[in-house]
Amino acid sequence: MYPYPLRLTFASVAATPKITITNASGKLIMSATKTLFSQREEIKVTANGQPLYTIVSQESRITDIPSNWDVIAANGDKLGVVDDDFYTEDAANYIKNRAVATGLNVLKDHFVNERALKMYWLKNPSGTQLGVIAPDKKSFSLQQLPLADLTRKIPFFFRFITPSYFVQLGDRNVMFLQKQRTLWTDTYHLESNGQFTAAEEQFLIPSILLAVFYERQQLKALYEN
Repeated sequence: MYPYPLRLTFASVAATPKITITNASGKLIMSATKTLFSQREEIKVTANGQPLYTIVSQESRITDIPSNWDVIAANGDKLGVVDDDFYTEDAANYIKNRAVATGLNVLKDHFVNERALKMYWLKNPSGTQLGVIAPDKKSFSLQQLPLADLTRKIPFFFRFITPSYFVQLGDRNVMFLQKQRTLWTDTYHLESNGQFTAAEEQFLIPSILLAVFYERQQLKALYEN
């Protein structure tokens, strides 16, 4: 088990997207690199130069849009599957009457151009759902604001948009991921409440790394020039 919080930092200059991960005392514990030239989307995670995990898409990046990734340990064992999806705010979250909630959702979809944000289902190797990585409500609301014009006028403004995400296993919130407000490098802070096993951590960490790669990519696409 790692000493939390962990700090996930993107390299400011790198040929391919790369994240370094340090523990609470600042010690480098692993790094993750996304490959650019391969038939399938692939992220390699290493520790002390040795393979630790491989995260590889089930779909070809040439003929499909990757949406399912296998998380594989260095010994070849499949730890689980990460399945991306899209999250929208649902009136059913706060209105228990199903008919009323459905009617409000129809009205909302008609009158509001709501932006869907990515979320990630965590599944075991057999496909059974174990948990989720998703933006919290505050982050969802923030990213509905029409900030694109502002970020185009003010250089680096998008770096001050700091979404956060909850990580859940079953009905347990086990981790919390927060983007930091930085000027030059994209950095994320990962907190833990320790309510998970070492085996669950093995699957959680590479799943979160995958989510961070794609969330950073989505955030830049939304708000950069």
